[in-house]
Amino acid sequence: MAVFTQQGRLLAMDSPLGDDVLLLTRLEGEESVSSLFEINIEAYSSRNNIKPVDIVGQNVTLKIAATDENALLVTNEYRYINGYIKSFKQEGQHLHDLRGYSAVVVPWLWFLTQTSDCKIFQFKTVQDIVSSIFKENGFSDFQFRVVGQHPAREYCVQYQESDFDFVSRLLEEEGIYYYFEHSADSHTLVLSDHIGGYGACEEESVSYNAGSQSEHTIHNWYHSFEFMAGRHTHRDFDFKKPSNRLQTSAAANMEVSGVAKYEHYRYPGRYHDKSLGDQFSRIRVEADEAAYNAVNGEGGCRSFTAGHSFTLNRHEDSPEEQGEYVLLSVAHTAQDYSFTSNDEQEKSYSNAFRCISSDTIFRPEQKTSWPSMQGPQSAVVVGPAGEEIYTDEYGRVKIQFPWDRYGQHNENSSCWVRISQNWAGRNYGSLVIPRIGQEVIVDFYDGNPDRPIITGRVYNAEQMPPNQLPSGKTRMTIKTQTHKGTGFNELTFEDEADEEFIYMHAQKNMETHVENSRQSRIEFDDTTSVGNDSNLVVAKNRLETIEGNHDATVKGKQLEKIDGDKGLTVGGDWKNKVGGDLTFKASGNIILDASKITLVAGSAAVVVSGGSVKAIPKMSVGPGGAGGAAVPTTPSVMKAAAGTGSPFVSHCPNADKEAS
Repeated sequence: MAVFTQQGRLLAMDSPLGDDVLLLTRLEGEESVSSLFEINIEAYSSRNNIKPVDIVGQNVTLKIAATDENALLVTNEYRYINGYIKSFKQEGQHLHDLRGYSAVVVPWLWFLTQTSDCKIFQFKTVQDIVSSIFKENGFSDFQFRVVGQHPAREYCVQYQESDFDFVSRLLEEEGIYYYFEHSADSHTLVLSDHIGGYGACEEESVSYNAGSQSEHTIHNWYHSFEFMAGRHTHRDFDFKKPSNRLQTSAAANMEVSGVAKYEHYRYPGRYHDKSLGDQFSRIRVEADEAAYNAVNGEGGCRSFTAGHSFTLNRHEDSPEEQGEYVLLSVAHTAQDYSFTSNDEQEKSYSNAFRCISSDTIFRPEQKTSWPSMQGPQSAVVVGPAGEEIYTDEYGRVKIQFPWDRYGQHNENSSCWVRISQNWAGRNYGSLVIPRIGQEVIVDFYDGNPDRPIITGRVYNAEQMPPNQLPSGKTRMTIKTQTHKGTGFNELTFEDEADEEFIYMHAQKNMETHVENSRQSRIEFDDTTSVGNDSNLVVAKNRLETIEGNHDATVKGKQLEKIDGDKGLTVGGDWKNKVGGDLTFKASGNIILDASKITLVAGSAAVVVSGGSVKAIPKMSVGPGGAGGAAVPTTPSVMKAAAGTGSPFVSHCPNADKEAS
């Protein structure tokens, strides 16, 4: 058996275990653009119990040697595949008392499949979002080589998905592809969106020789075409431009007949700006263009790497195939069992690959599923410190989801979220804005976490109903709360049998405006109490009908001003009692029209009746004195007036007292 060493072997491996602890015997795996590579390896070791903690999760470098006759790999002695051990397994005992081991090597990006989160990003570009996730996971070996426009996203949510899936779906939507560049001790993730972003293989120029088994040539070359839809059309809706038809479309450029009549239509397109929709449609067409015309091949070019280009300098059967291509995937197979026999035939390397013309832009397939919000969720209305109501011109509010562990329960916790109202028209409808601290029910347009909408509100232990329940279960209440105060407005309907009533409370002012008529009918009592002034202005006429009595008490003064005539009709008696003076002043005549008029002033009276006027003279009270007549008492005057034939009043209580 040969010396147990990696020196001079086709396959070698650098690991934390040391130079010659693991002897790499087989390597098999695939790398693809916009995919994680996975390399399965087999190795032997003289150590029977390598601890997983010493190797799993550790960085290793797999090395494929460039043979002496290979004059093309001039930069590096090896083709490197750097990665991390995802799994490590102890295999059976080898006949030379060596222990077999197997392992799987993956890129650092794979670790993002092992972490998931719920997180909100606002006003960030895809580059910003992806970079922050990479750095939060402790990785910095990445480069953006983008030239296209990738606008900031107002609101972007990662929900119940791995960091890898979240990053993948964003890159797929924006048409950003990625691949890996490997070195002796690390690998770098390269992200790009244009044809100038491809790397270059060490073997820049290779030839095709059918059936040849030469290590550094291509010996199988199959050009294939696939039928794809000829058009992608997207449409969406923006409430800020509801009349605009946000539809975009892009046609494919394919040399295949009949594709033009086939179309992929998607709604919603997940955009609010038509220019972004145009970009999304074009990206989807370019993804189909990259997939419909491709080459599958096999060979032994060891520097072939996904995302890298090479030039086919000779094709013995079809010279038109010559040109520059970019590799979309490479499947590597290599083995080296020569340590048991020193037989060079025990060593081999081959690959199978897929490539497209390098003047075709590659766009990743949209294969990563978007999270779909399954049903409504609860959230709490939030806003700036010191505010109770926080809204914009559309009546939208900000919210904090209970799953958001990064939000600070302030105005930055979410985007502005629309609210479903009971009625919404052009400057009419109902409007109730949820206040900070209230719990709301949130749904999502088409299940998209980036598009929340508030569909309802609910009470909880900190936000209890306005009525005491269950005792107040028969009451329907609309009750508000004074903004930054302790008052309220309220409208309550009591529906308990035989106790029905409607209660209305205005914390300060109340105004009612009726454009035309108002009718009010009260079947029983009506009581109105005014704490201060009451003013009534009637533009035209006012009619009052009181079918019973009308009592009015004025504890202060009463003033009446009538600019026109005043008429008074009394069906019975009319009695006025004045505690002070009574003054009538007329600029014209005063007319009293009656069958008999009696004026009493003190102890004298004047009686007007039947066309005559009689004055009852003053008389002294008691026995007559010298030189003067006695003035009769008031009852005497009444009797004298009665003697004229007509009573002064129908009944005089004082006369009754005199008679007694």
